[in-house]
Amino acid sequence: MNTIIKNIIKKNKCLPGDVFSFNSNDKTITYIPEEIENENGSLALLHEIAHMKLDHFSYNYDVELLELEHEAWEETRKLAKKYGLKINAEHIKECLDSYDKWIKKRATCPKCGEYSLQRNRNTFGCFVCDCYWKVNEIKDREVRKHILNSKS
Repeated sequence: MNTIIKNIIKKNKCLPGDVFSFNSNDKTITYIPEEIENENGSLALLHEIAHMKLDHFSYNYDVELLELEHEAWEETRKLAKKYGLKINAEHIKECLDSYDKWIKKRATCPKCGEYSLQRNRNTFGCFVCDCYWKVNEIKDREVRKHILNSKS
């Protein structure tokens, strides 16, 4: 393992796991050991450290999550430069694009297909057809929608 990455893991509360993530409750970073050796894995680790450094704890609306992700990737760029690690701009773009796609899926009306307004953390409402729906929250799973009410 790269000495720089080894030191980053030692300096922070990092645990091996199945995903790269930051748990804001106990300030633990989870990383995928097999991926830590490659450029994108190193960036993913730095990205989670960026969330921790920036005190990213929670959000209520998808647009807030997107803002947190942008902030964390900017901090990731700074950390990569500090540690002399290569920055893969295309990988960062793909990561941010994945959040854009997830948000679009959540906000697209299941009845008429229009992009709609988020009412609260997991509920959306359509301006066009007055449909309201609830969505699941997990970002790495398929978006599921449950219509709460709809005018026919």
